[in-house]
Amino acid sequence: MKLLQRLFVPHPRRRAKKINLTYPISWETMSFDEFREVCDILAVPGMTRERGLFLCLCALAHIRPDDPRKYDPRAIKGKSPFIIEGQAYFLSSKAVAEACHDLAFIYDSVGLPPCPLQKVDQTLNYIPFDVFFTADSYILRYQADGQRNNTWLKEAVKALTGGRKRKLVPWERVAVIVWWNGLKKRLSDMYPHVLKGEGGVSGKTQAEMLQDILSSINDNKPQENEKILKADTHSVLHALENIYANADKRRS
Repeated sequence: MKLLQRLFVPHPRRRAKKINLTYPISWETMSFDEFREVCDILAVPGMTRERGLFLCLCALAHIRPDDPRKYDPRAIKGKSPFIIEGQAYFLSSKAVAEACHDLAFIYDSVGLPPCPLQKVDQTLNYIPFDVFFTADSYILRYQADGQRNNTWLKEAVKALTGGRKRKLVPWERVAVIVWWNGLKKRLSDMYPHVLKGEGGVSGKTQAEMLQDILSSINDNKPQENEKILKADTHSVLHALENIYANADKRRS
């Protein structure tokens, strides 16, 4: 969390009063409610980056823009009026710009926010590997289609929730993709040989990937495939990581 200061009561006859506000500076430091507020803003059609960052700042720091026409232009020169806890305050325009710059990660960076799906673990602990693989296949298809066909995203969510959730409102569609991208980055950091190396997914179809995965683990026993698919996602990825890492060592 970052501290936002330089806020002052605007009335010239009142003693300047500083207050402190905070806002998250990464996806990882967001609460679920903060994540939802940000995704609500990102889901607005036609939302520009500049406007989006400003609205995210207001939502995350719990401040509301005030109408500058209510004030003497000379009194608010270089400042922006806000309503905070029912009172009017000035925040320097420079501080607003700096805070929006801090929040640029919302558009520019991949990180791991809370999972937007109820009862689904943030990093897919205790989720069967076949569920992860199915969801990933649908989301990859959704993204390859330019995120136009929501059917693929719905199918991914149905897989992750065991069919309990079948409909997504706009903020949830944004949130699922932001979370999944962050999850895939986390997994690629944990299992680099699986998700980034030559033995991993690059340049292969999902069907080819699955066959590679199963044949790597099943010790030439296809009858073991069902057990592998139902095993915990992290257990399968960990086993694959060891296999691919050892193969790299032998090649080198």
